[in-house]
Amino acid sequence: MTLKRFIFNLILFFHSLSFSQQLSNINSDKPIEIFADEGIEWHKNKNKYVAIGNAKAVSGSLSLKSDRIEAFYNEKEKDGMNIKEVRAKKNVVVEDNKMKIIGGDYAEYKTQKDYFLIQGKRIVLTSESNVLKSKEKLEFWRSKNIAIATGKAEAKKNSPNKEDEFTVLADKLVWYLKDSEKKTTVKKMLGFKNVSIKTNNEVAFSDKAIYNNETEICKLFGNVKLQRGESFLLGEYAEVDLKSGISKLLPYPGKMPNENKVKALIDKGGIEENDSN
Repeated sequence: MTLKRFIFNLILFFHSLSFSQQLSNINSDKPIEIFADEGIEWHKNKNKYVAIGNAKAVSGSLSLKSDRIEAFYNEKEKDGMNIKEVRAKKNVVVEDNKMKIIGGDYAEYKTQKDYFLIQGKRIVLTSESNVLKSKEKLEFWRSKNIAIATGKAEAKKNSPNKEDEFTVLADKLVWYLKDSEKKTTVKKMLGFKNVSIKTNNEVAFSDKAIYNNETEICKLFGNVKLQRGESFLLGEYAEVDLKSGISKLLPYPGKMPNENKVKALIDKGGIEENDSN
């Protein structure tokens, strides 16, 4: 629904006095509704609306909450207006199809790209039993179902069975998500720079990692180290089966077996080296 003009309405919302404004969304046939406890300002010269006090912007299943929301618009013919960008400041919360992002100090939502940029030191994205954290920024390409955490990123898979849990740390983590039956799950994950994967019985390190949630296999690339207790496996490529608990150190894909040897450092009251192809 596209509105020809803007109308301010004073409504009773959750048994408290609140202001509401409905605006058209440039990237969807669903309007963006904006609510605020303290009021909504219209800055005509800057083509924006400002919602103050427990502000909330809603479009379909998507909602954005914060202390202050600014909505920037483009003017159309016949007095029409389309929202092009929404900015949120302080206590940012984003929710969509049972996926939730909290801990943001600042957020931008580009409606045409359907893209979020969230900045903060304690950003947490939760989707079903999966958690993605960042101490710097989180990008969320909503239509593409991609989330990117940058800055001491951390991903964790929780499970009723503690043996199935694991944690991934990296400078950057990328989630590929999948929507089904009004829920969002992780399909694949990529890790870049200073990657570490911790399970209940093993820690793995590498420069890059690719995890497939369907097979539960994680592939590690570059400066690989697999550690169990005081014993290590060293190489350039490994495959870790997080379901079976079996780890394999293998020749790097595309290289001949004799081009990159793997090494085992076994703890037997001391450290003993053994080279193998």
